Amino acid sequence: MKGGPTLHHEDKELLLAGYVGHQDLVTIRKGELVFDPLQDTFKPVPRELVKVRGKGKEWSCCFFDEKSSACTIYEHRLLECRLLKCWDTSALESVVGRNTIVRADVINSHDPILKVIEIHERECPYHEVEELISNLSRETDKTKTLARLNELVRKDLAIRFYAISELGLREEFELFIFGRPLFKVLNSWKERRFRSL
Repeated sequence: MKGGPTLHHEDKELLLAGYVGHQDLVTIRKGELVFDPLQDTFKPVPRELVKVRGKGKEWSCCFFDEKSSACTIYEHRLLECRLLKCWDTSALESVVGRNTIVRADVINSHDPILKVIEIHERECPYHEVEELISNLSRETDKTKTLARLNELVRKDLAIRFYAISELGLREEFELFIFGRPLFKVLNSWKERRFRSL
């Protein structure tokens, strides 16, 4: 997954000031495969991450304006963006994976959505999705594995629908609250698999 930078605790003041909103963010769940530019490979993240959402086919940072080739929040850019120097990436590399935030760091502790996130994590555990995907490449009879993946996709969508229709969660906050829908994760896996054939 590309998109924009990962958020660190130093970035919370930009969220509180409103320069970056929850609608601009996506949660990468623990264990989700992401592209690691330092190692030039896909690998599972060891802990939950909050990143700036991407846009378009290339999933470029939502704050990047193609017409002007500029960042729309340049004066209030995030830590990783401030550290990025194309000619010397050592400053950026020194913070990758360190002191990053999780959803609970930037959601009011009394917000009922935290309980829904907890239910989502319990009912649609990402580690199980990765394990099932891994099983698909080893099994000859994939019926049970595909049935369980289908069940997890349905649960994932049902919890998202509940949060939007019953709790009034704004749709633009969905990727921040729940991460990418599991059906999109599975589509990405299929695309990567076919590219490697």
